[in-house]
Amino acid sequence: MSDMFEKRPDGASRRQTRVDKERKEKRKVRIMAISIAAALVLLFSGAMFINSNLIRRTLPALSIGSVNFSAVEFDYNFLSAVNEYQSYYTQMLGDYASDYLPSTDTPFSEQVQNEETGETWADYFSEMAIQKMSSAVQIYTASRADNFVMPDDAVAALDNEIALIKQQAEWYGYPSLERFLTQMYGTSLNERSLRKILEFSYIVSSYSKHKYDSFEYTAQELAQHYYENADTLDIFAFRGFMVNAAYVDDYEYPTDEEYQIAFEAALANAGDRAAAIAANIENEDDFIAAAKEYDEITYEEPGSTLAHYMGGDLIYEPFGEWMLDASRVKGDVTTADASSGEGTYVVLFVERDKNEYQTGRLRQIYIAPESINPDDFQEGEEDTAYITALLTATSEASARAEAVYSEFKAGGATEEKFLELVPEHSDNSTEGGLFEKIAKYTLFPEIDEWLFAPERKYGDHELFESESGFHVVFFLGLGERNCDVLADSALRDIDYQAWTESLPPVEAVRRWAFTLIRRQ
Repeated sequence: MSDMFEKRPDGASRRQTRVDKERKEKRKVRIMAISIAAALVLLFSGAMFINSNLIRRTLPALSIGSVNFSAVEFDYNFLSAVNEYQSYYTQMLGDYASDYLPSTDTPFSEQVQNEETGETWADYFSEMAIQKMSSAVQIYTASRADNFVMPDDAVAALDNEIALIKQQAEWYGYPSLERFLTQMYGTSLNERSLRKILEFSYIVSSYSKHKYDSFEYTAQELAQHYYENADTLDIFAFRGFMVNAAYVDDYEYPTDEEYQIAFEAALANAGDRAAAIAANIENEDDFIAAAKEYDEITYEEPGSTLAHYMGGDLIYEPFGEWMLDASRVKGDVTTADASSGEGTYVVLFVERDKNEYQTGRLRQIYIAPESINPDDFQEGEEDTAYITALLTATSEASARAEAVYSEFKAGGATEEKFLELVPEHSDNSTEGGLFEKIAKYTLFPEIDEWLFAPERKYGDHELFESESGFHVVFFLGLGERNCDVLADSALRDIDYQAWTESLPPVEAVRRWAFTLIRRQ
């Protein structure tokens, strides 16, 4: 090859180098411009993506163990924690609950829950939700390792719950289920996400029940546990009423010391009066008469002073230790100051039941009167229209119950006929209206007395009225001894608790998408 193609003069070489350098610079600028444009497109698309519901439903916002939860799923659990907390305090404190609850008019993230740490209510409910979710993940992980398959009844219950939510959306006039869910939960929740959330919950609850039911105990183990815990499991029957201390108005006393002296004097007077009443009681009839003499309205009926407590519940009563004394015999009487400072109890010991009787089994068709809300009436419970509506609802329910009972008897009064009527007429939540392991004192007195009458036999039936509604019942027979039922339940609780505590711990890690959760 000619040298002229291999070498160039120095001047030409320098010019070519400069041209090549300029070309490279132009190319670098062009690449940079394209990259910036592409980045802007991605940034704009990302913003659109972030603002959409898709990212909240798909990207993991929280990882607990091996399970990822989206922002939507966390929102659901967060709101569940809020509702659970509010329901608890509302049930416990009624009108005073608002003093312990955050305002719903201000975002939770702007309200301090703990003054010492500065933790907000949003932080508090987030941790509450994460703790519950973590416990659920532990059980869920165990179910996967055990190759657990959700039973058919749980699958049907899940489908039924989804159907009921859809029905609610229609009742309230929402154009779609998604609009209803967004309004109710304030999130990007749709049917697919809801089903995923509920399926996870159903798997956890189904496996928990499976594990709880899997424990087995011998007759000897049941007897041993009951014997060792008799003070907790035995049923104590007693009669009691309170001699109230005179009301002491603190506004009538200039100092706290004077008020306290007056208050203690009133309590002492109540104690003296209670002691005098107790001194004249020699038997149960005396007690019933003494209670009626003290307050003939409250204690007009003989059963008004009678109570049945499980031993474990007596520890909360001022006379509990006295009641648990093994030397206690029927007719023993004592007095005990109420821990509330309202007065002094007069108490008579009736009996200690070892729960060795057989539990009852029955089927029930329960018919409840239409619910009437006094708040819908101008004068509330005092409103004549409210009282009339209440009586009408009760009358209509009574007529329905009578018609069902008549149809049952006309059809032969058999268990097959009863089962035929249950689905259409009963408000029971149990399949076939079946109730088993029924203990004494758990139903209202009339049914309780009927169920455990010595002459009761299979096929007996009756119609009862209670404060809550009407009950058509069909007697099936007797089942396990109650002492065995109680011991079995107690042992299962212990073993199930031990199992949950043995599950491997899981770590909760907040992902980037956690910033997208919508907490009030």
